[in-house]
Amino acid sequence: MTGHRENEPLARRPLWPLAGVRMQLVAGAVMWLIGASILLVRGAGYIQGRSWHAWALAAGLALGVIKSRYMLEGVAERAVERIRGRGRAWLPGFFSLRSWGFVALMMGGGMALRRLVVAPDQIGAGILGAIYLGVGAALLLADRVFWHAVFGRSRNGAVTG
Repeated sequence: MTGHRENEPLARRPLWPLAGVRMQLVAGAVMWLIGASILLVRGAGYIQGRSWHAWALAAGLALGVIKSRYMLEGVAERAVERIRGRGRAWLPGFFSLRSWGFVALMMGGGMALRRLVVAPDQIGAGILGAIYLGVGAALLLADRVFWHAVFGRSRNGAVTG
């Protein structure tokens, strides 16, 4: 049983099974959580053992709170609304093509920075660590928008149905 209508012409059936709204919301939340985890671990690795790491940590986390509040929470809310509006649909479509492109651009930018600008054990590594910590913290904080949607709550804690 594939979950597709049996009388639907084969050419019109999706190639992959469809996912419900809750599964798409979980996929979005897990994707943000994975990204945040990678950035936080990498960022901590870049500032580990440095005498000024407390300043980098504080700056990174402050940047993360600001970025989460003024940028990423809105992006997450739009993604949640997009998923709800789509209804049952192909799972990788939980993010738009534009969003997937932005993910690829950010990943490529991070790789380029690591390879071209940051030499290990240099001050640039600590600065990159602070940036990674900030972006990772922002993703982690904004990820709660997805989790609230998964469990049927708005950001202020009210049950949404």
